[in-house]
Amino acid sequence: MLGSVYVEGYVAVTSRLKVEAALLLTPGAVASHHTAFGLWTADEHAGGDVVHVTVERDPHRVLPRVGGLRVHEVQHLDRVLRDGLPLTPPERTFLDLAPYHDLTGLVTAGDSLVRRTGVEPERLIEMATAAIGRRGARLAREAAALVRRGVDSPPESLLRLLLILGGLPEPVVGYVVTDSAGGWLARPDLAYPDLRIAIEYDGLHHLVDARQWRQDIRRRENLEREGWLVRVVTAHDLYQIPQTILARLTQDIHSRHHPQAA
Repeated sequence: MLGSVYVEGYVAVTSRLKVEAALLLTPGAVASHHTAFGLWTADEHAGGDVVHVTVERDPHRVLPRVGGLRVHEVQHLDRVLRDGLPLTPPERTFLDLAPYHDLTGLVTAGDSLVRRTGVEPERLIEMATAAIGRRGARLAREAAALVRRGVDSPPESLLRLLLILGGLPEPVVGYVVTDSAGGWLARPDLAYPDLRIAIEYDGLHHLVDARQWRQDIRRRENLEREGWLVRVVTAHDLYQIPQTILARLTQDIHSRHHPQAA
């Protein structure tokens, strides 16, 4: 399965099993980088076919040279246990990912770590700020400042960054809209509350799940009844024609007289 570690043919080779094999090959190591990210966020595809582990630097240690295993060395090893596996804490995992991502990819990873682990964005900022001279530290600081609580999915992260980096005001994540009587009405993915603009990202399940589709229609009707403008973004919009999203929302913001839209 990995190096000299084998399992019976009937055993399903999961990402966790690969990590366990890697840790057997590198005593004292912790899962790190993309592998730790996958464990924290339950992303089976994080890191692809490579298992990343980290060990404390030791000039007398002989590191294993095994296909599918990447061993990193550090002076000081950060370690926590999750479901019995040693791995880097979420904030260290975020920092370790910095050399492998661009800004949008790292912010998206940070949003996911915050949502899945409960680590605070401020802790990511602290970790990145302290990492002076480290590879990727500058990007980590820039990305950490853009990580937010309450982001439900990577496409929502990308949509938010599209608007911010495109020059629009930063939308609010997870704003709760109430009706005129104070009752709960909706929680759009992104919103400009002062302008009453709600932005929803609709993935494939919104189209194929009839119940979800009906709920979406009711929610949007309720928002519009309270004077909100609802904009729906699809995967095609986000990945194929992002400039169209920017143009449409720029026009919406201007039409609703945003103070920054001169």
